[in-house]
Amino acid sequence: MKILFIGDIYNELGQKSFDKYFAQVKNQYKPNFIIVNGENIEKTNGLSEKIYKEYLSLGVNVFTLGNHAFSRKDFQEVLDLPYVVRPANYGKNTPGKEFVEIKYNDKKIAIINLIGRVFMHDQTDNPFTKVDELLEKIASDYIIVDFHAEATSEKYAMAYYLDGRVDAVIGTHTHVPTADNIVLPKGTLYISDVGMTGAKYGIIGGNVEQGIRKFITGMPERVKPETESILQFNAVLLDLYNRKIERINIFE
Repeated sequence: MKILFIGDIYNELGQKSFDKYFAQVKNQYKPNFIIVNGENIEKTNGLSEKIYKEYLSLGVNVFTLGNHAFSRKDFQEVLDLPYVVRPANYGKNTPGKEFVEIKYNDKKIAIINLIGRVFMHDQTDNPFTKVDELLEKIASDYIIVDFHAEATSEKYAMAYYLDGRVDAVIGTHTHVPTADNIVLPKGTLYISDVGMTGAKYGIIGGNVEQGIRKFITGMPERVKPETESILQFNAVLLDLYNRKIERINIFE
């Protein structure tokens, strides 16, 4: 089983990079299953039903989200879509699915989305105790966890906590690809962050001038996406049969 996980697709240039490189990567690596983190995919952040349907038609199987899961006005409708999973450790009355299970041939794949608490602003439940709760319910052949978190230490703690209990823990959120793709002692595949798909010359996808200005003035501003840049495309290939995790980093 080979699973392609594409890192946070960020706004218009993220869509442009996906359109440019997805078919090439898909043809080269021939994954059986494809997961996309789509929490920043639209202009206003979040995922839209339009993008959801378009990307499913191209071969994407599941969308994970993050702290922008609820940013769009139509988030309720999007979270009701069958192949969208939001971070499970938001409160119990939060709309959306805590995990998704999909059958591929004779195997069942479960995708869990969690959000970290260190340096994050949302008031969420403990992701460690929440994943314990979910694993008691899940009886899939393969389990993939997207841990959307800021602190590398929290990501590593989660990875070792789940080592041998899930097949992969994939870090998202920081938009910067890390070089620590490893196989943990009990066989779980791990990387701290897949990276983002979008502008190569930006401040984690945001406009450069605005990003600098915020640090100089200290005044908060809503991030404006970078719209003038060459592209990057970041993903990982999970080979669950041979227990390998390979980085896919395209920088124009």
